[in-house]
Amino acid sequence: MKYLKHLFYAFLCSTLLFVGCKKEESYDELTSLAADKIQQAVKLTENISCSDLKECRVDTLYYTYVPVHPSFEQAYNKLITEAAALRERAQKVYKGPIVYDTSVSPNYLPPHFGIRCIAGKLKVASARDLELSEINQRLADLLPKLQTFFDDIPCNDPSKWHIAPFRKDCEFISILYTDKENFAEFGNMAEQYNHLDNAKRTLDKSLNCSTTNDKPAKGVICESNKPKVTY
Repeated sequence: MKYLKHLFYAFLCSTLLFVGCKKEESYDELTSLAADKIQQAVKLTENISCSDLKECRVDTLYYTYVPVHPSFEQAYNKLITEAAALRERAQKVYKGPIVYDTSVSPNYLPPHFGIRCIAGKLKVASARDLELSEINQRLADLLPKLQTFFDDIPCNDPSKWHIAPFRKDCEFISILYTDKENFAEFGNMAEQYNHLDNAKRTLDKSLNCSTTNDKPAKGVICESNKPKVTY
């Protein structure tokens, strides 16, 4: 009996010693492991055959867009889940100073224009992946929608209206906007327009426009319940 008691205490001490010596989790190590999981997930989305285009979906993955195919979606989701768990553990062990980031979010992503077959591989297209003809058509479709988006809102207080500058080739255009329930829709269209316009200026070598607006807008007035730009 005495022997068993000593054996029990020896086992208990060794267990406590093992637990006490267990390596403490490191923030840097955990974030590195999470990043590795994300890289593995991204690799799964590379080299997808163009014949699989219709079966793929677009996923937003932290810092990029990726095409996800059903053939690897389960493995992809597992890696993303594991990465999220590692990030959560990393935050719990973080002991550094609190950093207040006032810059633009590093997770910001520009608008995408669907999954395309580019250079023989599937890719989630940015504005710069489009042909100039498609860019011009998209710009032509978006501009009137932006210009008329707030036509149903009466102007009673000019201070509630604001001016958003846009470019149409070499022309500067002022579009008025105010608060509206579906304002996000306007914001999304505006973001698409600006990215498409920037892509056009990169592709269209015939454009040689001044970057200075010779007639900038000064403000907004209400005239017959309609907002009007003053110059």
